[in-house]
Amino acid sequence: MLKDHVFQGLQTVVSYPEGFDETGKYPLMVFLHGAGTRCNDLEVLKRNACFTNLRLHQDRGFLLAAPLCEVHDWNEVMETVIAWINTLRELPYVDVERVYLTGNSMGGYGTWELACIHPEWFAAIMPVCGGGICWFTSRLTEIPIRTFHGLCDTVVDPIDSLQMAKAVNMRGGHCELILYPHLDHNCWDTVYTTEENYDWLLSHTLHSKEAEAETLSGEIYG
Repeated sequence: MLKDHVFQGLQTVVSYPEGFDETGKYPLMVFLHGAGTRCNDLEVLKRNACFTNLRLHQDRGFLLAAPLCEVHDWNEVMETVIAWINTLRELPYVDVERVYLTGNSMGGYGTWELACIHPEWFAAIMPVCGGGICWFTSRLTEIPIRTFHGLCDTVVDPIDSLQMAKAVNMRGGHCELILYPHLDHNCWDTVYTTEENYDWLLSHTLHSKEAEAETLSGEIYG
């Protein structure tokens, strides 16, 4: 089930798992799309490959929420996105201990940025082929992070993910970098169809993340 909503001019969509019951408690997955989906037509977001793959995994019982970026990048509407997510967190059926954030490309950058602004909100994050401002990563030391990049990416340099992961871990955080040696910018199809990534993400809660002992593995998948 999909429900559309406009929040302070921001078009959004929420996908509900099968059997959704407002009296229950559900994890919340927030997804930020990439530049290729940037437009003013919410139907384009609904057809987005990453959003579609995330929906296919909702048998795990999470709510999926995604805003639509109609401007140049997520930074321009970040204040509104933050206010919208906060309203979602206040819904009685959202488990605030299990709120997750992911996004690809432009949405990968948005994921890093949003997590730096509100690190206390997210039990774990998964930025895909993005990057950010390294000196803000001191705010991310308590968040389990798994980030991904294709080494053949010519759109976003893999060094962007490497620098963010290295900065998090140098500050005592827990970021795992997964590099795909034979994939280019579109590594997200692999990321969002890999079951183990959902196992990893949904295993975390706000109370559990302080006990994480992951470090940058340097392991190459693909």
